[in-house]
This record gives sequence, structure tokens and C-alpha cells, in this order.
Amino acid sequence: MDLTIIVGGAAGQGMQSLGSALVRAGARAGFHVFATQDYMSRIRGGHNFSVIRFAENGIRSVNQDCHLIVAFDSETVTAHQDGLHQDGLIVCDPEDVQTDAQRTFFVPLRALAVEHAGHHIMSNSVALGAVWGLLGGQFDDIALLLEETWEAKGPEIVEKNQKAALAGFNYAKEHKPETFKFQIKQAAPREKTMVIDGATAMGMGAIAAGCTFVSAYPMTPSTSLTEYMAAHKASCGIIVEQVEDEIAAINMGIGAANAGARVLVPTSGGGFSLMVEGLGLAGITETPIVIVNMQRPGPATGLPTRTEQADLLFVIHAHQGEFPRMVMAPHTHEEAFDTMVRAFNVAEILQIPVIVLGDQYLADSMKTTPFFDFSKVEIDRGKLLSSEEGNALGPNYKRYQITADGVSPRAIPGLSRALVKVIGDEHDEAGNITESAEVRIAQHEKRLKKLRTLKELARKPIEYGPKDAPSVLVSWGSTYGPVKEAVDLLNGSGKPTRMVHFVDVYPLNEEHVIKALEGAKTRIAVENNATGQFAKLIKAETGIGMTGFVLRYDGRPLTPEYITSKLEKGGDLPW
Repeated sequence: MDLTIIVGGAAGQGMQSLGSALVRAGARAGFHVFATQDYMSRIRGGHNFSVIRFAENGIRSVNQDCHLIVAFDSETVTAHQDGLHQDGLIVCDPEDVQTDAQRTFFVPLRALAVEHAGHHIMSNSVALGAVWGLLGGQFDDIALLLEETWEAKGPEIVEKNQKAALAGFNYAKEHKPETFKFQIKQAAPREKTMVIDGATAMGMGAIAAGCTFVSAYPMTPSTSLTEYMAAHKASCGIIVEQVEDEIAAINMGIGAANAGARVLVPTSGGGFSLMVEGLGLAGITETPIVIVNMQRPGPATGLPTRTEQADLLFVIHAHQGEFPRMVMAPHTHEEAFDTMVRAFNVAEILQIPVIVLGDQYLADSMKTTPFFDFSKVEIDRGKLLSSEEGNALGPNYKRYQITADGVSPRAIPGLSRALVKVIGDEHDEAGNITESAEVRIAQHEKRLKKLRTLKELARKPIEYGPKDAPSVLVSWGSTYGPVKEAVDLLNGSGKPTRMVHFVDVYPLNEEHVIKALEGAKTRIAVENNATGQFAKLIKAETGIGMTGFVLRYDGRPLTPEYITSKLEKGGDLPW
């Protein structure tokens, strides 16, 4: 069973809460679930929708077509009816939607809510019950779900919502069109999972990694990560500061990191732009700090609530002068958790800024995910001196001591008698300002030694599909799921194809890239941007060019069908 539902309407109609409820109901019934949101940058009005996919086996993306549309307004019908399966159905209230579209199932959502729950505001619960009844689900799944959702409001509210849902459930069972054949069968028992979005997974990873300070200015789509950290600040001992702008966010984070905190600075591309000078300060002061850039389309304000992968070359080259940094791009919710732990460790081991590239698609998509194993998390603070070691050095401590690997012993101010001097000008080993050419060369080369270590730390790309396939799809970050399913579709249709997917995207380990791509006659870059940025990076670092491109830059995520259809048409040309 592999089923896709679209829930659409205007902002303020409650369609998001219905979509979330369906996701949790599917998970409770034992299915793998993957869901994405498409919403406009406004409080009310506009066309917003969720795409929810249920399957018996593991899934990592949504499909382009759907089997059921729940429409809270006429625009939803107009926008999505062309993608409806020939045996699919449109569910809507005749009071809200006027349509002559075929395969429409009218359910009096408002009237049933008033009749059975006393108020039309519970029409969403009626819709939840109707959908579950159409699909042949067990009412107990949603009854318990509604109890958990509304228990804080008291038993009366729980009961009213359950009555509303039962009314919709019974109406659908009684009046269901015979043409609608899609049914969910109770899934086989499997390992217990949780339903989370990518931002939550990142937040959990940051907490597991021992993050103790967050400074941020709200900016979609990174705000949900900041909100998660703020919601758990008291229980997890985290200071969360909402600052006046992103300049303050990065500089406050640098200060906290130098005071010994593990620091997270979430933002999006526009906010990262304001952080560039501060990023340079982190570079020359060798300050460990983790920055999360949840990408969205630009330039400027762009499409604030949509997705893109267009900040890659920007974050790699954003600096005055030269200094090492690492850029990671998690590809799944599980990897989002692991990446945050790894980012904090690498930042402190090498005393560098680490940038984690997410995007709106990863941040907002929800999926069933195995519970994370916090017991396996290892925290490595690098060359952090103990109080005793710092006391022994005292005024002779050298914050920027020249070492073989470029990493100096690090003392936290105030925790010992070590004299810690941190400055944004070029400096000698003790942290004193200098304009000496010889010292400049020594300190610059000291910092750049870390690039060699970073390349050694870079993980090999993920390879999937027949190893001898002549065609390879090259991808990075959140495109992993759609590309992996596209590989399955292509191989299933007799077109041998494999995937080479990167999570550590900078600096690249050239040997890893060359070995992964050897033997491929056709190399197709699949990216959520217009210029093939990762393909350019590979060409610059290894000399290996792509032979084709599948690029999407309309603010919407890639899907397996989008990729295969583009390939059938010959792919996109690089600009």
C-alpha cells in the first residue's frame, strides 16, 4: 500500500492541523509516513496545502500524484485535480467548495460539526473522521489521537472532538462512492517510531550534543529550530537569546563560545548574509561555533516559506580573507540528529565555525523516525585544558600556539589562572596584535593546516544502486529521498542508474569524489537550484564535470517523478 493525500485550503482554515492529525493517525496505525507543507507567507488567505504519504515500507519523499484531496476551498480543487489518480476522490464541504469536478465526494463538514459537537469549529475533526472512514481505518486510532491532542483542554472538549470525528467517520462509511477503492490495511507490527520534522531532529541533536547557548533572530524557516530549543531551555539548561538582528546573534554566540559554551546560531540565507563579518571574527579567533542555515529561495526576501539549495557556494566563500570551515548538509531526519552532534564535536576539535545547511523542505517535512539513541552520543571537546593545566601555564599560556595539526590548546577564561587573549586582528601565539609578516605567515598557515584534517574527516558519499550502472545521479543534502526513489524507478524501467549522494559537502575529499564517480559515462547533477552549485564545486575541486543536470528552482521540493520526467526530456542545461 502506497497512498498520498493532499489537504489544502487558505491560511486560517485549520488545514495544517488536519494534515498533522492525519500524519499521526497513519503512524499510529503502523505505517511509514512522510509529509510536507507548502504554505504562503501570510497570516490568512492564500493557497496552502500539505502532502501526506502512507506506505507499508520505508519512504523518504512525497509523490507528485495523489489519491485523495481534502479541499477546504475551491482553489485547492483547481490547483490539484489534474494530479488526482483516475480512481481518486475529492472530499469537500458543499458550503465551502463549489465545483463540478468529477470524482467529488461532498461531506457536510460544518453541519455535522454543529449537529454532533455544537460548533462548526470542529469541522476539522469531522474531516479527519471522514478521511479515516473512507480509507477503512480503525476509529480507535483517531479517537485516542484526539484524546491526546485535546486532553489539556479538558474531557468535554475531547468528547466533542471525538463525536465530531465519529460523525464524519460514519458518514463516509455510509455514503462512500463505490469507485473509491483505496483502503489502508492494518500494518504489520514494527519497531515503535516517533513523528518529527527535520527542525525538531536538529534540535534534539543539538541538545544531545550538549548545546548550552542559542542566539538567533527569527527567520523562516529556521524559526522552528529556535522555538524547539527555547521550549526545552529550562529542562536542558540552555540559554536562548532572541536578539535584535543577526549581527548580534553571531557576535553574541562568539562571546558565549569563548566563555566555554557550546553555541548554536540558527538562521536563513538573508540572516547569514549579516553574519559574514562575524564569521570572519570566528575564523581568526578560532572560535568553535555551529551555524545552521535553513535555506530558502532568494535573492533578498525571495520566497520566505519555500525551499531551495542555493546558498552552498555562498556559505563556502562567505568571508573576508581565508580560514577553514566545514559545511555539512544532512539528508534525512536521522542524519539531521547525527549531523548536529558531529557539527559540535568538529567545531571544538578543530576550533572552527561549522555550518549546517538545511532547507525549508527538510525543516518542515514530517516523517516516522526511529527513536534516537542518546546513549551512543559521544561529546568531544578537543584540546580543552583542565583548570590544573591552565593554572600551570598562567601568564605563559599561548592561545594561538603553533602546533603540528594547527590546533592550539584551549583555555576558558576565568576557569584557571591562564591568561587568555582573544582578538580579531592578526596576532602572535599569545594573542598580541602584530603586523609582522613572519608571524602573519605562521599564524595563517597554522589555521589553514586544519583544511587537511577536515578533508580526512569528510565522510565518503552514500552510494545506492547497481555499482556498474553507466549513469549516476549526483546529489547532496535534502534531495536524497527523491533521488533514491528516482533511482528505483529508473532501474525498475530497465535504465541502470545509481546515486552518489554527499552529506559532507565542504571541503571535499577529492579521492572520495573521484572513486565514487569513476566508470560513470553519464553524470547528472540533481539540485534544488538554478546553476548546479554543487556540480561547480566538484568541477573546481576535482576537474570532473557533469554531463547533464536536473535542476529545480521554483521554491518547491524535488519529487521522484519530477526527476525522471526531466531525464526523459534530456535534463536541464547549466547556465
